[in-house]
Amino acid sequence: MNHRVAGWYLAAGLLAASLSWAEPAGLLNFGYFAQRDDSGGAKSGLGRAVTSHEELDPVPHESLAISMPGSAMGICWGMVYGRPFSTAEIFLPQVRKLNAGFTRVILFWSQLEPAKGQYHWDVLDSYLDQLQSPDEGMLTIYSASPWATRNSTWVFPPSPARDPEDYARFIRALVLHAKGRVRYFQNDSEPNNPMFWSGSKEEFVGQLRLFAKAVRGADANAKVVLGGSDGLFDPTGAHPLPGQQQVLDYFEHVMAEAAADFDVFDLHLYADPYTIPARVDFMRSRMAAHGYVKPIIAAEYNGPSFFEFPVNRKYFRLMAELGINDSADVRELYAAPQALAPETQMFLQGAPAALEERLQRLQARDLVIRNILAFSAGVQKMAFWDIWHETEKRDQVKTLLYGKLKLLEHKDGELSEVLPLGRVYREMAAQLQGVESVERMVTGDASVYAFHVTRRDRGPVGVVWMREEGAGREISLPAGSGKVTVTATPRFFELR
Repeated sequence: MNHRVAGWYLAAGLLAASLSWAEPAGLLNFGYFAQRDDSGGAKSGLGRAVTSHEELDPVPHESLAISMPGSAMGICWGMVYGRPFSTAEIFLPQVRKLNAGFTRVILFWSQLEPAKGQYHWDVLDSYLDQLQSPDEGMLTIYSASPWATRNSTWVFPPSPARDPEDYARFIRALVLHAKGRVRYFQNDSEPNNPMFWSGSKEEFVGQLRLFAKAVRGADANAKVVLGGSDGLFDPTGAHPLPGQQQVLDYFEHVMAEAAADFDVFDLHLYADPYTIPARVDFMRSRMAAHGYVKPIIAAEYNGPSFFEFPVNRKYFRLMAELGINDSADVRELYAAPQALAPETQMFLQGAPAALEERLQRLQARDLVIRNILAFSAGVQKMAFWDIWHETEKRDQVKTLLYGKLKLLEHKDGELSEVLPLGRVYREMAAQLQGVESVERMVTGDASVYAFHVTRRDRGPVGVVWMREEGAGREISLPAGSGKVTVTATPRFFELR
């Protein structure tokens, strides 16, 4: 990865540095992973559970129904798609095989118009040619250019255009080229982070207006997705994140000033999954306070990451070495892995099999919980970050931090090997295909999370897990739905 791309990884690491995570006992109850984790993990250190659904309602509130066209199940390519930093690979067929139907690709102004008036659409076309429906596609366009933006750069940090007319012309040309093939267009992402937007919030709103006008003028059927909030705040007060008020103040200004300039709100859902309903409800309530409510999607999520384990926070100095191909500090970890905590060892490439399996179980549990809680809060689409990234350079910090948060791997030169987390995603997405609503059931036990999932063109399904560690137990479901055994492992089951 080019050193200029390292900023994204810095942001992702920073978000995890102040989170709380303790290890669960089980994993998703799908064949390959149907086993207990006997590692003796501690009880959950996550914040208190928050949900706005106290009882099962067979007719969900309109604002919480999953009603946006297309699939709710999505997957991101990653930070850079295509030249000059990577290959514009074929990946949509693989996404469909994972039972997802929504994708997101990030492109930079510098890639598509390296010089004024000289459009290079080959990378974009590599993506467009894979789409079978406009609702499968979302393009995030970073305002970064060596000639057109205030900060002269190929990648980071994006900044306002030197000439607003150049920006509007570029966006019009882009959308006209993709017209009818992509539904969703997004202006930048996480602009409250100076790595991703080096202008002011006022300048962000001003350029958003240019973006929205250009997109809508070029394609009346396109939708404008507001450059995403990083979602790094905890309205429950359980685990307030450093700097979270700045995040909230930034988007309060955007929501107040740019109500007419976007169609969809993008809220990234990293961090504590149990605060997801509260975070979604908070952003929805702030839009309502300004006189409108628009659909919310999560164009990025994953977990748990390296720094979500408290024992790993002593290595936070590694963040200063993200742009280095060969980190002496990472090499030191590999020199004596047996001396490291298990929560550190399991992020190493070639970790002992038992620890690899342990991390896979943690990731799989998180995957299901994060999606179910988000859909229960009315999030319309969830896009996992990300399908693949390079991990050949073992001693890069980014390989340590993020190398195992992916769904696929290359085999014989093709992106074809489905990794354990990919298999869990595939089976989860199969259960959630056509999801229309996710409602929490009343069980009389606050530690039990049981949900009724309504699905289009087929019957409903249930999903259940127990938040606290301990032996599984049988519980009775409401409305004559029978009984089910619940453990810390999320489990899908038939509803009567």
